[in-house]
Amino acid sequence: MSYKLKTKYKLIKKSLIGILLLGIISIIGYFLFIANFEVFDKPIETELKVECDYEGLRKIRMTEMTGNVTVNRSIHIYTTDCNYDENIKPESIFIASAGFIKPKDVNFEWKSFDTLTIKYNKKLEVFKQKKESESVNPKIIFEYITE
Repeated sequence: MSYKLKTKYKLIKKSLIGILLLGIISIIGYFLFIANFEVFDKPIETELKVECDYEGLRKIRMTEMTGNVTVNRSIHIYTTDCNYDENIKPESIFIASAGFIKPKDVNFEWKSFDTLTIKYNKKLEVFKQKKESESVNPKIIFEYITE
């Protein structure tokens, strides 16, 4: 065999091995990516802050929900009785969302016995903002301050 023909076969052999290796690496990378990619997983709820009022009658709970491909992270504020029963659904008071939301972007504190102040970043997209509670007794009045 001539020298040119031998080098041509070596070049073809190296090219095939290179393409085969790239294909195997690509397939492994694809499966690793799909295994770690959470497209439509159920969001994880993390409790950020829980406080009862001065009398121990009503509880305010702030949680963060993780996002996924279709939904941004969000922060939710709920109210229930302090002796919370798992069978009773908490009343949703405030929901804000953004792609960049952090737990420090929303905060609340009791201003008085019947008033709760909720402070939030003005760049957040607010979906729900109640003025007064409906399910807890005595009622809570909510005032909102944007920062």
